[in-house]
Amino acid sequence: MVDPSLFPESAKFCTMNVANHSTDLTRFNMLHPLERALVAHAVDIRKAEFGDARWCAHQALADLGRDSSQPILRGERGMPLWPSAVSGSLTHTNGFRAAVVAPRLLVRSMGLDVEVAEPLPEGVIHSVALPTEIAQLERLQSRGVDCATKLLFCVKEATYKAWFPLTHRWLGFEQAEIDVRDDGTCTSYLLVRPTPVPLIEGRWQITNGYIVVATYVT
Repeated sequence: MVDPSLFPESAKFCTMNVANHSTDLTRFNMLHPLERALVAHAVDIRKAEFGDARWCAHQALADLGRDSSQPILRGERGMPLWPSAVSGSLTHTNGFRAAVVAPRLLVRSMGLDVEVAEPLPEGVIHSVALPTEIAQLERLQSRGVDCATKLLFCVKEATYKAWFPLTHRWLGFEQAEIDVRDDGTCTSYLLVRPTPVPLIEGRWQITNGYIVVATYVT
């Protein structure tokens, strides 16, 4: 179960567990026609991922007290276009979907990423991690976090999701230095200039075989 303390107090979130490699289009078929059109030519697995995550987003919007009937379309680089005065993020991976939203007056931007709790493939970490981050990974692994490499990747993905709505600019793995702490918190120090914020805070959790990371700018 996802811990509500991962998110700012004003946020609302929705999660869903599904069968691995699900092709269930029940929730996809419930979406607005303009949403379905975004992935009309995709395979069923992709449609199911898209539909489930969008369905979670609509549920979270309803919990926030906002109109959840309007389509959530896509902007630059696939960024979800949330209703005015709302910030949010959505994510999906094999067997799990989630979305989170908040009032933009209280939370300027949010990032949410979920990954299966397993290490990155051999050799991949050196294209993701800075030298200073490698030492952190060794510390986390020594304390039983076997999926530390995937955790770092997940934090960087969530950081990008919170960064892009503020800047509409790409953020490479090497452009944010991550501090992942044992207490379930993390900080992403932005190395690129100019930047609207010097850092992005976040929280992480490993639960039921998944890594869940939420980042936010308040």
